[in-house]
Amino acid sequence: MKKRRRPDKDFLIRIIPMFVGLAALIGAAVCIWQAGLFRFPARGEQPAEVLMEELPEEEPELIEPVGSALSFERASIRELATVTVVRGVVCPATTEYTYDSEEPFGTYAALPGDTVHTGDTLIKPGENASADTVEEIEEANAQLLDDFVVYQQDYAVDLAKAKKTEWETAYAYQEMAAFAPAEDSPWYASWAKGAMAPEKRMKEARMARQKLEEAYRERQELFDLEYAYNETRIARIRDSATDAGIRADADGVVVALAGYAPGDRVAEGSRILATGDPSRKDIISEYVSKSVVNKSEEIYALIDGVRYEIQYEVMEPEEYRRRKQEDDDVYTTWHLADPEDTIPMGRTVTVVAVENRVKNALCVPKDAVHRDDSGAYVYLYDDGESVFTSVQTGVSDGAYTQILSGLGEGDPVIYDAPYRVDKKTQTLKKGEVNTPFSTDGYLYYPAAEWVSNPAKNVTVYLKEVTVERYEPVEEGQVVARISVVTDDIEIERVKRRIERAEQRVSDLQQRRAMTNNKDELESIDRQIRDRKRSIESAKKELAKRSRYSGEIALKAPCAGLVTDLTSRKAGDMLDNGEKLVQVSRGDSCFIVVEDKGGMLSYGDTATVTARTSNGLNAEAEGHVVSLNPFGLSKGLRSGYAIIKVSQEDMNAMTDGGSTLHNGYWARSRFSVDTEARAVRDVVLVPRSAVYRAGDNTYVVVPDGDGHKLVRFIAGGSDNANYWVAYGDLEEGMTICSE
Repeated sequence: MKKRRRPDKDFLIRIIPMFVGLAALIGAAVCIWQAGLFRFPARGEQPAEVLMEELPEEEPELIEPVGSALSFERASIRELATVTVVRGVVCPATTEYTYDSEEPFGTYAALPGDTVHTGDTLIKPGENASADTVEEIEEANAQLLDDFVVYQQDYAVDLAKAKKTEWETAYAYQEMAAFAPAEDSPWYASWAKGAMAPEKRMKEARMARQKLEEAYRERQELFDLEYAYNETRIARIRDSATDAGIRADADGVVVALAGYAPGDRVAEGSRILATGDPSRKDIISEYVSKSVVNKSEEIYALIDGVRYEIQYEVMEPEEYRRRKQEDDDVYTTWHLADPEDTIPMGRTVTVVAVENRVKNALCVPKDAVHRDDSGAYVYLYDDGESVFTSVQTGVSDGAYTQILSGLGEGDPVIYDAPYRVDKKTQTLKKGEVNTPFSTDGYLYYPAAEWVSNPAKNVTVYLKEVTVERYEPVEEGQVVARISVVTDDIEIERVKRRIERAEQRVSDLQQRRAMTNNKDELESIDRQIRDRKRSIESAKKELAKRSRYSGEIALKAPCAGLVTDLTSRKAGDMLDNGEKLVQVSRGDSCFIVVEDKGGMLSYGDTATVTARTSNGLNAEAEGHVVSLNPFGLSKGLRSGYAIIKVSQEDMNAMTDGGSTLHNGYWARSRFSVDTEARAVRDVVLVPRSAVYRAGDNTYVVVPDGDGHKLVRFIAGGSDNANYWVAYGDLEEGMTICSE
C-alpha cells in the first residue's frame, strides 16, 4: 500500500490564499444571481455584461424565459382550416322592368306582395299621352292635305294653260311647215329663217308643260310619302296604346317598386318594378371572390341549421368592374336546389367556405412559438421550470400553429393563457338568434291617380278645391271645380273650316259624276276620302272646344285618401292636364320603414302599433313584402322596406281613415317591431363563455382532469349568444362557463 505524501509546508502557504480568493468569487456570483443582476441569455440573445471573468465550463439545461409565469398548455391534435363566412339571403329569380324610352309614369297596377301571371298589367300608361299625339298627327295630315288640294287646283289650271299654249304653238308651226318650199328652192332660206321663231315657241311650250308635269309628280310623291308616314305613325301609336304600360313576362310576386308618382318623367332604362318567382330560388350573399372559391375544399350554405349544397355563379371581371364603376354594391349569386320548396323566400343564409384544411394536426398556441435566426422554438414545462426546445412548424389558423417535429401529443408547452377557466359548466343547446329591429313607420300609398284639368284649347280657371290633404273620399265625389271660358272666335273658325271642306267634297263629287277617266276617278276618290277625314278631325276638335263650358265639377276616380294637392289658388289660370288632386287607392296602403342596412327581408313578420283617436294602441301583424337589397339592382335599392297589413287592421289603426283628415301626424304614429335576420335551430354558445383570438372564437371544454380549447366559427350573434356555423361544438356538449 502506497503511503500518501505529506504536503510541503511552503506549498500549503502558497495554495490556501488561492482557495480563499476563489471562495470569495463564488460567493459574490451567488449573491449577484440571487439579486437578479445576472442571468444566462435565452437563445438568440446577446450575452449580458457579467461581473465574473470566467464562466463555468457547462451551461445548465434549465433556462427560465423572461416573464414566464410557468403556466402551460399541452400540445394537442386539432383540425386547422381557414374558414370564410359571409351572410346571404334566399332570393327568388328576379325580373326587373323598365321603360324602353323616356316617358311620363302612369300608375302601378300591381303592388308589393301581389301575385301576378304572365300578361298581367304591372304599370298602367300615363293618361291621354298617346291620344294627344294622335290628334296632333291627324291635324298635321289634315293641313298637309289642304295644302296639296290647293296645289292640285292650281296645277290643273296651269297645266290646262300649258297644254293650250303647247297646242297653239304646235299648230302655228305645223301651219307654216305646210307651206315649206323645197330645200333647193331659192326661197327655202327665207322660209327657214321665218320658221325658227314658231319652232322655238313650240319647243318651249312643250318643255314648260313637261316641267310642270314633272314638278307635279315630285310634289305628289312627296305628299304620298309624308302622308303615308303620318298614317303609319298613327297606326303604330294606336296599336301600342292597346298594349300600353308594362305587362308581366312571367308568373311571380311583386317584390319591389321604384316609388314613381303619376306623371313623373322616367328616363329610358330606369328600373320601375321587380317581380320574383318563388319557385326559382338563389342565394345572394356578400361578395366572395373567384379565388376564394377555387382554393376552397368545400363550400356550402347553412339555413336554419341545415346544410345545403350550392353552386357558384361566376361573375366576369368586366361585370365586376362595371358595377364598381357605377358605385354599385357587388354581391355573389349561388344557385340553390329546393325541389320540394321547403325554404321560405327571404330566409337568412350563411355561406361557409373552407380552405387550407389540415386534419389531425399536432398544435400548440401560436403565441407559445418563438422564432430567431435559426428557427422556431418553444419552452417545455418540466417540474416548474422551462426547457428550451427547437420545433418545426406548419400551417396556422391565427390562434394555433401546427408542429411538424420537436414535440409529441400531450407535451406541456409554456403558455400564459389569456382566458380564464371557469369552474361552472353548462350544456350547449339549439335555439334561435336574431337581431331586434324597432323603428317608426310611415303610411305609403303607391297606387295613386291625379285628378287633372281635362279641358283643352280653352281658357280654364280654378274655382275651388273641395277636399283637404289626408281626407278620405269616395269614388265619384267632387274634389275640385273649374271654370271654363270658351273661345267663340276659334269655334267659328273651326266651323268655317268644316263648311269649306264639305263644299270641296260636294265639288269633287260633281266632278266625279262628269268624268269617265279612270285615273281622274281614282284621284277624286282619294281626295274625297281624305277630305272627309279632315272634316271628321275638325268636328272632333269642335266637340272638344264645345264640350267644356261654364263650371265643371272634377270627381275622384276611386275610393281612397287625398294624398297630395295643387298649390294653385282660386282664380289661377290652369293649363291642360295640370294636376289638381291626388287620390290614393284606399286598399293600397302600406307601412314603410327606413332600412338602409338591409335588415328586413321578404316574408319577415313584424308587429305594427298605432295610437288611435281614442288614445288606445291598435296592434296588427304585418309582413315584409319587399325584397332584401341583396336581390335587387342599384336602381331598386331604395333604403326602405315595405310592410303590408290587412285592410281590416289598417282601418282599425287609422279609424277607417277619418283620423288622417287634415293630420300629417299619421306619418309618425306607427311603430314597427320585429326580430330581423333570424336563424333558427342552431347550436348557441353564450357570449360570456367565448374566448376570442383575432378572428377566431373558442370555448373551454372539460377534458379529463384538465381542459382544452375548442375552436368554432360563429355565423352571427345576438346580445346573448353566438351561433355555430363551423366547428366541433354540438348540441349536448358541456363547456366551462360562468
